[in-house]
Parts: sequence; structure tokens; C-alpha cells
Amino acid sequence: MITSLQNFFLKHNKWLFGGLLVIIIVTFVLTIGPQSFFGSRGDQRQRSLNFYGYNLSSESDQRAMVYSAEISAVMHPELQLNRDQLTDYAYLRVTALGMAEQLGIPSPTKEELSDYVSTLMIFVDPQTGEFSPESYNRIIEAMQGSGRYDRDAIGTVLREDYRIDQVRKALGGPDYSLPFETRQDFISRSTTYEVSLARLNYESFNPEIELSEEDLLQFFNENPGRYEIPETLSTTAVLFKAEAYLEEVQDPSPEELAAYFETNRMRYEAAREEPAEGEPALPELTLDDVRETALKDWKTQQARKIAARKGEQFSLRLWQNKIALDSPEFETALKEFGARTRDLPAYSRNQPPRLPDVPVSVLNSMWIYVNNPSRYFSDIAQIADGAVVVVKRGLTEARMPSLDEVREQVAADYRASEKRRLFAARGQEIRGIFESRLGSESFTDVAADLGLEVEELEPFDGISVPQELRANSIWDQAMYLDQGEVTPMIIAGDQGTFAYISGKDVPEIDKDSEEFQEFVARRSTGMSDAMGWARLQEIKDASLAALMGTPDQPAAE
Repeated sequence: MITSLQNFFLKHNKWLFGGLLVIIIVTFVLTIGPQSFFGSRGDQRQRSLNFYGYNLSSESDQRAMVYSAEISAVMHPELQLNRDQLTDYAYLRVTALGMAEQLGIPSPTKEELSDYVSTLMIFVDPQTGEFSPESYNRIIEAMQGSGRYDRDAIGTVLREDYRIDQVRKALGGPDYSLPFETRQDFISRSTTYEVSLARLNYESFNPEIELSEEDLLQFFNENPGRYEIPETLSTTAVLFKAEAYLEEVQDPSPEELAAYFETNRMRYEAAREEPAEGEPALPELTLDDVRETALKDWKTQQARKIAARKGEQFSLRLWQNKIALDSPEFETALKEFGARTRDLPAYSRNQPPRLPDVPVSVLNSMWIYVNNPSRYFSDIAQIADGAVVVVKRGLTEARMPSLDEVREQVAADYRASEKRRLFAARGQEIRGIFESRLGSESFTDVAADLGLEVEELEPFDGISVPQELRANSIWDQAMYLDQGEVTPMIIAGDQGTFAYISGKDVPEIDKDSEEFQEFVARRSTGMSDAMGWARLQEIKDASLAALMGTPDQPAAE
């Protein structure tokens, strides 16, 4: 599906291809909600949830929302949407379009749309900084070539994004930043820094730690939450395996088997061994070549459907007849529906066992029924070879063990805690040494004398701060230091890091310069855009809350 996109983006926009690939994959996951194996339940009427013209109870409407958001996300890489944000972005777009209707913002004219498209970052030539018609054509053609997008859908989304942009500007309002804030922002971005790093490795730091009985008992009493044995749930899986229902499957008609073969032809093609080099190509695969395998696969597929249906019927029987667990009626139902049972390992909240034929979501859901005497079984869940229902057997209450029961664990935890404390104390000691010696010795020499690993970074400005400084919050402390100063030790992962400001060139500001005036204009626009998104997010959240909290009341249209 993405061959053309792959060829284009790998050559021209690798970062964009990666984001697009994630978005395409996650779309299929996020737009499929839980449902019965055999369609909607006839005795349950889904309430319409009208959210600015979209019915949130409708799978097709949800897919349409996310599909449009997916295209928009590709058009706006500067938003840096990740997989967890795509669905929220879909709701945000729908809210904005609803606001556009309320504010009377029309679709753009041809000229307005052209002007808007020319401002999009994705179509700007990085060499010239201007809109590139060639980039526009390449990207649109690549998206069309993926087979997932068509030009009409892309055009519709661009027109929608124009209206959303107008709404965001209307909600954003003017920038109320103080001149001092703007000046400081300009200085922090334009300042050039020279930074050296020194690292103390945590793994190689091995202080002597004495452990007395008093220390152990005190640590145990001060940290009861670490050692409390949590309540655990005992459950049994009721399995409806396809193999148990194979005898109920009738042979398919020739037409049914032929249709099944055509649908799964690629799977059977892939199972064939490729001819060795120089040997003739394999003949076209026919149904007769794999008839026995296809027949077996078809019957297994039908048996899975029967297994799922049996599971639903079993659950319905338990509910309608109010059958008690371990009653004769329960045992009768197991036999009637061809189920077999298997006791599962006891587990605590949010720590279910990983089992191949019982989904984690089902095990977690059993905690909902812990205090419900009338409901002891889960919803049915589909598995690879049938279906499963989980029933609760009992609950073991939480308890606090004695120190002797967990002595080894307490001792290990105490040593780990004491090592961290001593590591932090060593960091304070090292910083004191730096501050006392840096006036007469170089940072590199002092660090080497202390056995620290040293790294000198390339000079950078406030816009291009290295990721390793931002990722570990080192820059949060280093950015405010003067030349010649060193940060406290910042602990992250398996090392502690000191940052030394070996150079800091702060620019002089000419408020009348073209550079400063352009910065003020860009900053004002950015602040306004951010405020527009924030206000739009508030409207979206309030609309969803009102919709979900007031049955039979539609959202604002």
C-alpha cells in the first residue's frame, strides 16, 4: 500500500515517511472499537452521540474522522503528532469545523486556498525557504500512489484545514507578552554556548555499605507499601476451542471452497518453496494443488465461528438463568456447549499473567466483578483458535508479611537505596571540588583527576541545544549559569552528569534591527497560535463532557 510513498519519502523526507507510516498503521487500531463477534446485539440500541455532525456511536463516522485527521497530520509535520495524539486531533478538527460553522467561516476560494497551501511547511523548499510547486506535486503524487489517499480527499482536508486555521486565529487573539519576556526569549535563543560534560558512572560506584539489624528493621517499617502482599484473584478460563466443534462443520460446496481459496491464495502462494536459480518458474497455483489443506483450513475457520457462537450462548445462558458457579446447572452448561476449563495462576490488580489463550484485557476486567455477587464471569473474548470466558473463583485479601518472610528483598532494597544516597552525596562532594579548583585548573584536568569521563560539545545557540542536554534536564540548570560555572550533578539512568559552561556569548540587542523585529513578529504569531489551540482544546473537552454526561442530548451543531 505504501510502496510509492516509501520510495519517495526515503529519498526526500525520511522523517516524514516515519511519521506517516506510524499514522497509517495506528489508524486501523484506533478506529476499531470493541464489539460482538456477530455484529450488534439486537436487543441493545446504541444511543446516537452527535458531535458536531458526527455520530460517535458509528464506527464509519469514527473512521472518517480519523482518516481526515491522518491526512491533516501528514500535511502538518510541525505538529509532531504521535500515535497517542491522533484520535484526540481528530476530535479537535471536528470541533474546529463546528466552530467554523457557528462563526460563519466559509470554505476558501481558489485563491485563498492557494495562498494557504503555499504557507504549509511540508511544501517549503529547505534551500530557498519558499513554497515549491515541485515539492507539492511530488508529495501529493506520493500520497496518491500509496493507494490509501485520493486527490479529492486531500483537497477536502486542505480546505477544512484552512477553515480550522481561521478559527484558531480568531480564538487566539493578540499576543499579550511583556517586552521583557520577548527580550529574554530573543537573548536565550541567540546566545552561543560552549559546554563540557563530566560523567560519574553509577554502576562502577561501589561504596562499602554496612547493614545492621536495626537499619534493616527501620527500613522495613518505613516502607510498608513495598512489601505488602497484595490481594490476588483466582480465576478459571472456560475455553471454547475450534477443534471441539470440527465435527459440526459440514463440507463446503465447491463454490464456497473455491471462493475461500481465491481469498487466501497469497497465503498458499507464500507457502510454496521458490525454485532454485536456473530452475523453471513454478506453475500457477490452483485449488487442486492445495485442496486438502484449503479444505482443512476452511473447516477450522468455520469451527472458530461456531466456538465463538457457543461462547456467547454460554454467557447468555449464565446470565438469563442466573446460574451459580459450581452448580449442577453450570456443569451441565459446560458439557452442552462443549467447553473445557483450566485454572489460571492467581494475580493481583494490573499484574495479570501473560497467557497465550486468555487476553490480558479480560483478566484485568475481572476486578470489576470482585464485589458483585451476581456477576462472576467476564465478557466473551475471541482468541486465535476460538473464544474464552473467565470466571472468578475467589479473592485472597492483602496482608503485611513479617520481616523474616521478606528479609532478602528488604536487604537488597536497603543497599540499593543507600547506594543512591551515597552516589548523590558523592556528586555534591565533586561539585565542591570543581568550584574550589576551577579558578586555577581546567575543567578537563579536574574531571580527569576525579576519574570522570569528559566530553566537550560543539558550540551551539539557544535554538539548537543538543538533545542529550534536553533529554536529561541538564539544560534546565545549565542555561542560567555564567561562564566558568558548573551545575550540580544531574542523575539520569546509570550516570550522574556535571555541565560546565566554558563559554557564553550573549548578543547585544538592537530593538530597531530587522532581525529583532522579525523575531517579535514570529513570536507573536506563535503565541497567538498556541492560545488558539489551547482554547480550541477547552471547547472540545467541554463539548465531549457535555455529550457523554447528558444522555439523549446532542452536542452543539
